[in-house]
Parts: sequence; structure tokens; C-alpha cells
Amino acid sequence: MKERIVYLDIIRIVACLMVILMHSPVALKDGETSALPGLISLLMLPCNGLFFMTSGVLLFGSGLSFGNFMKKRLSRIVYPTVIWSVVYVLVDAYMLDSSTNETVQQLCWIPFHYIKANFALWFMYTLLGCYFIIPIVEPWLMKATKKELETVLVLWVISIGLPMVTYYLDMPKFDHQSAWYYFGGFMGYLLMGWYVNKYDVSWKKIIFSFVLAIIFYVIVKIQRPSDWNYFCYLHPSTVCYTFGLFGLIMKLASHKYSDKTVKILSSLSACSFGVYLIHVLFLTKWLKTTDILSTLSVGGAIGARWILTTIVCFSVVLLIRKLPFSKYVIG
Repeated sequence: MKERIVYLDIIRIVACLMVILMHSPVALKDGETSALPGLISLLMLPCNGLFFMTSGVLLFGSGLSFGNFMKKRLSRIVYPTVIWSVVYVLVDAYMLDSSTNETVQQLCWIPFHYIKANFALWFMYTLLGCYFIIPIVEPWLMKATKKELETVLVLWVISIGLPMVTYYLDMPKFDHQSAWYYFGGFMGYLLMGWYVNKYDVSWKKIIFSFVLAIIFYVIVKIQRPSDWNYFCYLHPSTVCYTFGLFGLIMKLASHKYSDKTVKILSSLSACSFGVYLIHVLFLTKWLKTTDILSTLSVGGAIGARWILTTIVCFSVVLLIRKLPFSKYVIG
């Protein structure tokens, strides 16, 4: 049995809390202005990248064949994703009084694409796509040198940053016909997670990545391109920010913990996937339709939504985990 990597448990918990906070901002009332919702969204951008990076640490190196890898891993995400997708579609159909045709159409999308009833489920389909690539990439990764892996990661960041160049130079957009187009993608996060865990990045690289994140953000913020959103998980700024945050948590959390602390962190970490699946149900389907937080300020309402959702969802998932076959429901 592999020794538990406690810092990964902490990162998964942090990433889960960041996801909830990112989805907690409320719609502003007429005439109301606040920079807080946008600031929160910007600061929470690494949330999904952190999940992808932990997957890279945990999934690479299994040595399983393609068939055995898929057989072992698919059930952990396919069943929960399908079950909760159906739940979200039916809840939306009830709340919005959707037509039967629209509901059936949404249900038919589930095997192929995330549903509009829960926008957050895009992550599951993206992760599933990465699952198909992991056994193919793994043989190379196990033999690759540090220099080779660094080269691939640098090329990945360059490929996803090339759209910035087109706003300063008179050249075509980097679409699917570009030689760089297929090099960019979320698989880079998994490779980056493996790299950071294996080579224990220095404080110098962590600080440098935060500086780069700010520089990349400022470049695009000044240019303000209308068709390239810097609130993007594959923006160079977000990638550098995620790299630095992952390394920072790893540095701060890599020390000896008591058995009780390890058990608590392990339990909460195991709930993170389930919380990711259900938090939108509580956060935007129930809280959105109640007036319980209507008298609070913008900051107060966001904080209350975040805390309430965190407590309720982790409690629900902890209870579900005690049920038989819970892995098919919450992974």
C-alpha cells in the first residue's frame, strides 16, 4: 500500500473550499456595485488546476495497462457523474417547469457532455478525457528526465499563451489548424503535478511563478481582448498561479502530523469529490431561491453562502460515505 501523501489531502480540501467560494458570489441588486465578486473569482481560479495536479501525482506511476487502468478508474467518476447529472436535470425540470422534450434532451447529453443544469460538471468530463491519455503518456513519463519534463511543461505554457501574441502582432489566430493547438490542454496540469511532487520545487521557482502570474494577468488586462477571457483555467496567468500555490501548500504542509490529524484530513479529502458534485445543488438551487441572506451585505452574503454550503455539503457527504455502495454515488 502506498504511503499517504498528507499534503495532497490538504490541497484537495483547499481546492474544494476554493471551488465553493468561487461559486458563492451573489447577483448584485439594481444600482449596487462591488468589485468583490470579480476579485473572488480571480483569486479562486487555481481551484480546478489544483485538482488536476493532485490527479497527476496520484494516477501516474500505477504501471497498469490501458484496459486495467480504465477498468479500475472509470467507475470512480462515471457512476457518480451520471447519477448527479440526472439529479440536477430533474431538479431543474421541477424548479424551472421545463418541458419533457428539454428534460429528455438534457438526459441524453449526459454520456457525452456536461449539462447546463450544473455547469461545474465540466470538470468531470475533462478529467475523463485525461484518463484516456494517462496510460499512453505514462511509459514516456516514467523514463523522462527532469530536463525533458521541464521542456514539455515550458512548451505547454507557451502554447496556451500564444493567443496573447496575436493581439500585438498582425498574425492569424491560433486555432485548430495551428501546430501548437493540440499541445495545449488540461493534461499539462497532470504532468505539472507529477513534476512538482517528484522534484520538490524550490522557493525561488514558487515565487517566480507568482510573479509570472501577475505579469501575464497585467498584459492581458491592459490589452483587454474581447474574445480571450483571463478568467480562464488555461490562461498562462492561472497556470503559473496554480503552480505557485501547489508548491506553496506542499512546502508549508510537508511535515509530520499526528495519527488523529492524518485521519481527519484523509476523511475530509475523501469527501472533496462528493462535495464538488453536490455543492451546486445546495448553493444555487436552494440558497438562490431563499431570502435567508437577502439582508446581508455583498461580502456578508458571500461569506455566509460559502460557510453554509461547506458545512452542509461536507456533512451530507460524510453521511453518504457510511452507506453501502457509496463509491458509486460520491466516488
